[in-house]
Amino acid sequence: MDILPIAASALNAAGTTAAVRANNIVNVATEGYTAAEPVSGSIPTGGVAVFVQDVGQPVDLTLEIIGLQSALNQYKAAASLVETGVELNKTLLQAFA
Repeated sequence: MDILPIAASALNAAGTTAAVRANNIVNVATEGYTAAEPVSGSIPTGGVAVFVQDVGQPVDLTLEIIGLQSALNQYKAAASLVETGVELNKTLLQAFA
């Protein structure tokens, strides 16, 4: 299984999570706005996707800040996975050279 598509899906998931959290923060004072929640799930081909659901509750800024920090950590982990995949591919190419 190729690690790079999995890492790319993780990068996309982290980006979607951050976007949802940022949108909630921007709309904290919008009357009638209810928070959205990013929910991660695996996809059959390997990797991860984020689905967005409405929680029907007002925005909790504390949870949103924690969620943004979590998205940052997810992004860093996925970027590390990309680096590992690139190094793995280089090693394999050198082995066959």
